[in-house]
Amino acid sequence: MIIRCRQPIITLIFLTLGIYLNGQSDSLFIFSKPAMGTMYQVFFYANKKENTELISEKAFDRIRHLDDVLSDYKGNAEVYQLNLNQPLEWKNISKDLGFVLKKSIRWSRLTGQYFDPALGSLTHLWRRARRRNEFPADSLQWIAKKYSGIQNIALRKKFNQYQFKFLLKGVKLDFGGIGKGYAVDEALKILKKEGVPRAMVTAGSSLAVGKAPPFKEGWVIEPDLCIFPSFRKRFFKNTTQSISGDQQQFLTWEGKRYSHLLNPLTGMPLTNSSTCLVEGPNGMITDALGTAFSIMESNHISKLLRNRKRIKVICKKGETLLEINLNDK
Repeated sequence: MIIRCRQPIITLIFLTLGIYLNGQSDSLFIFSKPAMGTMYQVFFYANKKENTELISEKAFDRIRHLDDVLSDYKGNAEVYQLNLNQPLEWKNISKDLGFVLKKSIRWSRLTGQYFDPALGSLTHLWRRARRRNEFPADSLQWIAKKYSGIQNIALRKKFNQYQFKFLLKGVKLDFGGIGKGYAVDEALKILKKEGVPRAMVTAGSSLAVGKAPPFKEGWVIEPDLCIFPSFRKRFFKNTTQSISGDQQQFLTWEGKRYSHLLNPLTGMPLTNSSTCLVEGPNGMITDALGTAFSIMESNHISKLLRNRKRIKVICKKGETLLEINLNDK
């Protein structure tokens, strides 16, 4: 059998139309729109009499709103403006940004800072390097590393209002490792609220699924067999999944491959092939941990997940495969 690599990494296997449910003909509806630098897709089962386009648009409205909050490259976005204005005194921020920052800081600390939302100076430097196909000077790398890290930001909640400030001018926020996970979570909440709980939202390599399709055990989703050739098909419902790897974004310089994944402790891109799939209770967790686990040593991953059975992981680091909690019910 010939296996052809494909993108995006996550492939939807089950797309059945016209299922008969409770005396009504429920069909699968699919809508797609770009946001956050990728393509979002919304899948849900509904009766044809329902206003499916309006339902999908409400989900995309939520995604677009989060794009306007979390983007670090859109001029009107809240994060872009924070990075531009560099507040060194407490500044009120939106509820969404405060919540994402709070969770980001928590998972940064739990992972030993292998996930870090304040790496914008470094990610911008290496993003430019990939775009221009040039290796950044040592001096630029040193400066970007100096102005990176959660130790340089502060968050608090005062009178039910999130407030934020930079502790060092020049530091930048970047939620590329958690924003999409939060967006698929929130879009799925909208779909459930609109009465279509049999739904799934995908954003490139992140997805969130609700109830199983009619008369099925779950949504059948399969990672790219070129990455995980022995990974079996599994049924998904009421869960989220994210994949982090360097299949699409990397810089090749003097025969060496530099991933878009950066080690926050060294400030350098990964140079060994590493891909991690994480399944868990929400997209922010799986997105953040997918990024961190791609960098962390296997024994550190196992230790972190020792008492977190709801989080399932499969990582491929070079030729080494790590599986944790995949067989747990």
